[in-house]
Amino acid sequence: MGILMDLGVSSAQLDRPERGFSYRFDAPLDMRMDAKQSLTATEVVNGYDEAQLAAVISQYGEERFARRIAHAIVAARPVRTTRELADIVRDAIPAATRRRGPHPARRTFQAIRMEVNRELPNLADGLDESVHVVGPQGRVLVLAYHSLEDRMVKETFGRWAGDDAARDVPAKLPVPPPRSNALVRVLTRKPLRPSADEITANPRAESARLRAVERLSNISPVPDIVA
Repeated sequence: MGILMDLGVSSAQLDRPERGFSYRFDAPLDMRMDAKQSLTATEVVNGYDEAQLAAVISQYGEERFARRIAHAIVAARPVRTTRELADIVRDAIPAATRRRGPHPARRTFQAIRMEVNRELPNLADGLDESVHVVGPQGRVLVLAYHSLEDRMVKETFGRWAGDDAARDVPAKLPVPPPRSNALVRVLTRKPLRPSADEITANPRAESARLRAVERLSNISPVPDIVA
């Protein structure tokens, strides 16, 4: 038995303007994966205070201009659409910086989406459950798409393996053996990345990173729940 977690955001959702995920379209600020939940991007953008907004944008977007962006958003409230938000973020970033690289609002949109959907807390919960669901020799594989997710997966796998077994080592050396108290054996010394052909066929796969572990036989899986 194995578990594969694909942490990518659904392209079908990203490409629907009315869902409010993308700065490429002008739409209401929403960004909910589950339309039944109460928290939306509108509430984050217009309801969080400046310090909270800066923390979200810095932590989840790894945006170095988070404080400037948060200050600009608060000053421009109410912000109602994705286009308004993208323009505010663009204008808050120094001109020399926004002329380079991807769209200047990319990191901020990512951060707000992650906050709305509790993506990292949900990932932590899912990882904690997964190792106790698979049986001996069962595998947990996680496909992450940005550094925050990948770091959490790497560190979690490291704890399960007794820390040292999941650390990065030179490519020509074998993966260190698991410790006696380990729950898993790490199968990927480095994350597996897509080939050039795969990226050509699916450009959105470019940032994908796959890590995997195998459950050892020294613990028992959680028993099935019988209704």
